[in-house]
Amino acid sequence: MFIIRLLLLVLPFVYMALIWIQTSNFDPESVYMLSTKIDMRFLLLIGAGLELAHLFEFGLLYLFIIFGFLLFGKLTTTKEIIAIILAGGYGVLDEIHQYFVPFRSFSYLDLLKNATGVLALWYLTRRKYMQENSKLGAFLKKLSN
Repeated sequence: MFIIRLLLLVLPFVYMALIWIQTSNFDPESVYMLSTKIDMRFLLLIGAGLELAHLFEFGLLYLFIIFGFLLFGKLTTTKEIIAIILAGGYGVLDEIHQYFVPFRSFSYLDLLKNATGVLALWYLTRRKYMQENSKLGAFLKKLSN
């Protein structure tokens, strides 16, 4: 159990590092090469999926932060607010970071998608934590024991 708790504590930091690495690298040549080998409709579908990934990316970060917080006790409004600020703040930091990466850019729309993902996972997590018969809620409560 100690190893699992340690992994859950480290998970948000590893995930943030992976986000940073992923947004630090972009090669337009690779997209061009794909466009010559893959049907354009499929490529557009992949692009739409990547845009929707913002919703999941920072919402998942919020959830990982909550996992870490629950290792130190029950879910509280303070923990939720701090997790929202940390996940949302990292979304802002990531967009600022992208401004300085060649072929990447800062986007207010991406900020909105990041915030939407964080708030959606906040709502889901809070709701499931309060439900008696929720598997996610039971898992979250088990973490805090």
